Amino acid sequence: MKQLESSLYIAILGMVGLFSIYLQGLIFEEEEIEETVAQRHDPDYYILNFIATGLDKNGQRRYVLKADRMVHFPDDDTAVFDKPHVIEYEKGLAPRHTYADSGWMNSTGDEILMTGNVKVVVEADERGPGGTLKTQRLRILLNKNQDGSVF
Repeated sequence: MKQLESSLYIAILGMVGLFSIYLQGLIFEEEEIEETVAQRHDPDYYILNFIATGLDKNGQRRYVLKADRMVHFPDDDTAVFDKPHVIEYEKGLAPRHTYADSGWMNSTGDEILMTGNVKVVVEADERGPGGTLKTQRLRILLNKNQDGSVF
């Protein structure tokens, strides 16, 4: 009988020991720390003396975008330009040159917002004698088709 009683005590102590190990595992289980990093508007790269050429569906040059510096932001896929110069080409017409202090391009790459001392220069062609326009802000749609639609 003493042996049965000893076995019962050992079984109870064993179960209590296993239960305490189980509880300890629950208490000290590493919590999953969810790191929520707020999206910051930090650039991932920049290019000095930036030049990009846009082509139409036939491979003809539509525009050339030049800038002293281009800075790209990965969070919204936009770009900022220092001293941008956009040259737009249309068949049979003189190129249109647009200069500004700064520029911003949207994520799709089809629109540029030129700001600060914006100057547009058009040479004489079959449309007219050409001329110069000055403003503080100008929006350019780069993928505008001949019929006026975008894309």
